[in-house]
Amino acid sequence: QVEFLVKNKIPVLGHLGLLPQSVKGKFKSKGKTTQEIKQLMSDALLLQKTGVFAIVLECVKTPIAKQITKDLKIPTIGIGSSVHCDGQVLVTDDLIGLNHTNIKFVKKFLNVKKYIKSGLKKFAFEVRSKRYPTKKHSY
Repeated sequence: QVEFLVKNKIPVLGHLGLLPQSVKGKFKSKGKTTQEIKQLMSDALLLQKTGVFAIVLECVKTPIAKQITKDLKIPTIGIGSSVHCDGQVLVTDDLIGLNHTNIKFVKKFLNVKKYIKSGLKKFAFEVRSKRYPTKKHSY
């Protein structure tokens, strides 16, 4: 399927390691056993050979992510796979604090929920006290 997409000039981003859509329960890192390491290394090279433009490495153990990044000519994008990847990605809702998640690799850079809650309280207060909408906010 990847070969078909690449052959037809449809950009394809590879994805190795943890595949959240297929996980039930707790997220677990990949690359712990010799078999997992061999499979990840082999799959990374195969994806590159197939023609993907980059590979997301999700929850791949640091030394393995570092080695894959070193071995490939295409970029790696880490999500919980260390600083050794060429780039990083996080789900926006996670990094701004919209989701209640305790996933190890998620760092909350902002707590947007706090601002949303404050805004909703102000809105409700102004509506109840007939301060909103004003003439300025009405047709």
